[in-house]
Amino acid sequence: MKKITLTKLLFILFCIPSFLVAQQKASQEFTKCLTDTYNAELLEEHPNMMGSESFRQQLNSKIQELANSPQRRVVVEIPLVVHVLHNGEPIGTGANISDAQVLSQITVMNEDFRRMIGTPGYNTHADGADVEVEFVMAQRTPDGCPTNGINRVNICQDGTNQADVQFWKSQTVWNRDLYMNMWSSKYVGDLAGILGFAQFPGGPAATDGVSAGHTFFGSSDYDDGSFQLSPPYDRGRTMTHEVGHYLGLYHTFQGGCGGGDDVDDTPAVDSANYGCPTGHVSCGTTDMIENYMDYTDDTCMNIFTNGQKARVQSVLSTFRSGLATSNGATPLSPVDNDAQVSIECLTTIPCSSDINPNIKVENWGSTTLTSATISYDIDGNGAANYNWTGSLGYGEYDLVTLPTITASGGNQTLNVAVTNANGAADGRTCNNTDSKSFSASGSFSTTEVRLTLVPDDYGSETTWQFKDENDTVLFSGGPYTDDDSTPVNEVFPLSASGCYTFTINDSFGDGICCEWGNGSYELRTDDDAIIFSGGVFASVEDTSINVSSLSVEEFVLDNIVLYPNPTNSVLNISVSNNELPDSYSIYNMLGQTIATKQISSNADLSINSSQLSNGMYFVKIIKEGSSVTLPFIKE
Repeated sequence: MKKITLTKLLFILFCIPSFLVAQQKASQEFTKCLTDTYNAELLEEHPNMMGSESFRQQLNSKIQELANSPQRRVVVEIPLVVHVLHNGEPIGTGANISDAQVLSQITVMNEDFRRMIGTPGYNTHADGADVEVEFVMAQRTPDGCPTNGINRVNICQDGTNQADVQFWKSQTVWNRDLYMNMWSSKYVGDLAGILGFAQFPGGPAATDGVSAGHTFFGSSDYDDGSFQLSPPYDRGRTMTHEVGHYLGLYHTFQGGCGGGDDVDDTPAVDSANYGCPTGHVSCGTTDMIENYMDYTDDTCMNIFTNGQKARVQSVLSTFRSGLATSNGATPLSPVDNDAQVSIECLTTIPCSSDINPNIKVENWGSTTLTSATISYDIDGNGAANYNWTGSLGYGEYDLVTLPTITASGGNQTLNVAVTNANGAADGRTCNNTDSKSFSASGSFSTTEVRLTLVPDDYGSETTWQFKDENDTVLFSGGPYTDDDSTPVNEVFPLSASGCYTFTINDSFGDGICCEWGNGSYELRTDDDAIIFSGGVFASVEDTSINVSSLSVEEFVLDNIVLYPNPTNSVLNISVSNNELPDSYSIYNMLGQTIATKQISSNADLSINSSQLSNGMYFVKIIKEGSSVTLPFIKE
C-alpha cells in the first residue's frame, strides 16, 4: 500500500478502536466500515479534508452560524446516481442487482434521515432528529441526457478489491458537486469482510461518494424475491451509515472514551458495538447503540441526533453546497426517438489483432425502440453499419455483439455511433456516441523488443514479465525503488518468431500513472517503432506481440551456428563463406548487456564463457544493420 506518513498515522491512531475490535472479532463479526483507513490514506494528499484541523474549525464556525440563524432551513434534496458494477450477469443476478433492490436502499435512507413515522427509521428518543435531507434518483446525466439514476457498468471482471473499486469509481463518477455517487459491486480480496466505505468531505473529486458490497446494498423489508442480501446487515443501514460519513459524521466510538465524534449529544463509546447490546455502558454512560454511526445490527439502528443533524446541515452549506442547487433530479422534456449506444466490453484476442466488441443499445425515447443503425470504426477508418432490431420500452436496453473486427495492432480506438432510431433522426445527440481505447496484438518484424519504463512514486509496487507463447518467462524485472523515476531500459532479444506477452503488475492496483507520479512504459522494435505505450491501468496489463519474422538477411539465418551449445568454456560462432558479422552482444535473462565485441577476424568468433554464471544467455549478432539473436546455455 502507499506510504503512511505522520499525518496519516495520527489520524489512524485517532480512529483505531474500531480496527482493534474488528481484528479481535474477526472470526465472529464483519469489519463493517473501511472509511477511517481509507480516508487516512487520502488525508496526506488532501490536507484540508475532513480529519484535518482546518476542516474542523471551518465546520464548527458554520455550525455556530446556523445555530444562531433565526430562519428555518428547508429540506435539502440530494440528487444521486447508483453505479452498479457487474460482470455481465442478467439483471437481478450476482452483482448486477435489480432496480428494486437499488430503490429499496434509497427508500431506507429517506426513512432514516427523515425519521419517518411508521417506518424502521422512526424513534422516540429525546435527542432523535429529522435530519431534513432527502435523496432522489437523478433524472439527467452530467451531459444533459435522460437517466433513471441507475448506471449499470459491465466491468468485465468478477469482483472488485479496494484498488479495483477506486479505479472504477474514477472511470464512472458523475460530477460530485451536482450528484451524490453511490457504487454497488461484488467485494473480493482485500475487501472481503468489509460492508462498505465512504469518502469524507474535501477529498478528491474522482472518487467521491459511497461504496458497498452488493449483498449489503438494499433492504429485505422491500424484497420482491430478487434481492441478494446478507443478514444481519440486510436492512439498508450499511449505506445509511456510509452516507452519514459522506455528509460529515464520524463513528460514535471515534477515539474511544478520550476521543469523540465532535458531536455533543452522542455519548462517548469505548469501542464499536456489535449485535444489539441494549443497556451497554462504557465511558461512564449508556452507549447509544441505536445510532446509525455505530456498528450494531441493522434492526438495532434508528437514531441520528440533533447534534449530528447540525453537522450534516453545516457540511451541506459548505463543503457539499452544490448538491442543494443541482438540477440533476429535474426531468428532461420527452422526445419520441432517443437511442443510446455505449461499449460494454471490448475483448481483444491474444496474439491476434482481432477484437470482439459488445455494445449496449438503450431507449430513452417515449416511443418503443424497434430499430437503430449503429455505425462503428477503428480510429475513424473503415466504418461499417450494424442494423439493430428489437423492442425496447423507456429505460430498457439490449446487449449486442458486433462482428469480429480485425484491427492493425497497437494502441487504437473503437468508435460507435447511433445514426438513426426507428428509421428517423435521433431526438437527442448527447448519448449517440461512445469510444474505447484498446491494444490489439500487432505483427512486427524485429529481432528484439525494447522496454523503457518510468516508475511512479511507488516503484516498489511495480513488477513485469516477458513471456513466450508457451508461457515461459524469458525476462522479468522489478520491484523498483520508491521516489525514483529514473527510466529503466531493458532489451529482450528474440530467438524465434511467434507470440510474446509483456505483463506489467502494480501490487497496489492503481497502475503507474498518474495520481502518484507520472509513470509510463513503452515497448519498441529494434528500429524503435512503438509497439505499445501505457501506464494507466489497475492491477495488471498485458500486451501481446506477434513477431512475424526476425527481419534478418538470409546469410544470417542460414549460415550462423553456435557450438558447443550448451558450453562450459568456449562458445564458437560459426559462419560460412568467410562472411564475418560486424559485431555481437551477449545478454542475460534480464535483458542486460553482459559483453559487446566488434568482429574483425575469425579469432573474434570465439567467446570465453568461463566467467559467466550458469544459465541461459542470448547472443545478438549484427551484420550491416540486420541482426539475429540466438540462445545458448552456460553449464
